Amino acid sequence: MKIGILTCGHVDPPLSDDHGQYADMIETSLYEVNNAFTFQNYDATKGELPKLDECHGFIITGSVHNAYDDHPWILMLIDWVIRCEAQRKPLVGICFGHQLIARALGGKVQKSEKGWGLGSYEVQVRAQKKWMNLSVDSARLLVSHQDQVTIVPKGVKVIAGNDFCPNFMLVKDNHLFTVQGHPEFSVPFTLKLVEKRKHLITPQHYQQAFVDLDQPQDSALILHWIDNLFVMAEQGRSSERLQQAV
Repeated sequence: MKIGILTCGHVDPPLSDDHGQYADMIETSLYEVNNAFTFQNYDATKGELPKLDECHGFIITGSVHNAYDDHPWILMLIDWVIRCEAQRKPLVGICFGHQLIARALGGKVQKSEKGWGLGSYEVQVRAQKKWMNLSVDSARLLVSHQDQVTIVPKGVKVIAGNDFCPNFMLVKDNHLFTVQGHPEFSVPFTLKLVEKRKHLITPQHYQQAFVDLDQPQDSALILHWIDNLFVMAEQGRSSERLQQAV
C-alpha cells in the first residue's frame, strides 16, 4: 500500500542530523506498524502535490509554518485538501496538517492564548471509530504547538481533547483523521525540542515537561489507528470494485 507524505516543513540541523525530517520519522514509525507500506514524499512547500490516484492514502506533516497564513503553497495545499475530501480519499493530518485540514474544510485555526503545548499531555478520548482497534478513555501524546483549531468544520467530529486543547483529534466518517500531537516523534527528539524552545515557556512548564515526558506515551496506539484507517479504507474500496465487477 502506497502512502503519500506531504511535507509542510523541515527540521533544522542538528536535530535533523540525528532524527531525520518529518517524513523520515513518519515512514520509520509507520513501517514498524505495517511493513507492507511504501511511501512517496512530496514537498508541499515547493508546490509538489500528488494526483489523487497516485497513492492509496495521504499524510500531511507538521511544520513551523502557521496554517492560517496565506502563502501561495499553503493556499495550493488547501485547494488540494478540498479536492481530496471531495473524493473521500483516506487522509491523515499531524499537527500543522491537522490544522490545515480543519481550515480547508471550513474551520478556524488561531494562535492560542494559552501558550505553548510542549512536551506531552493527556487527552480524553470521547468517541470510538471502527478503525480505532483499541478502545481507551484517554491517551498521552507528544506535542509541540502554539496554534490550535478553535472552530471545527461542519461534518467533522471531535473525538479527543482536554481543557488546554479541546479539539485535539478530529475525524470525518472513516476516511479522515487528524491529530494535534506527534505520534511519529520520539521522546529523545521531543526532549531536544523542549531544550530548543526553553525560552518560549515558563520555568514551571519547562520542569513539568520533563516529568510528563517520563510518563508512558501512547504514540504506538495512534500509529495503529492510522494504519487501520488506511487498511480498512483500502479494503472497502476493494470490496466496492468487486461488487461493481459482479
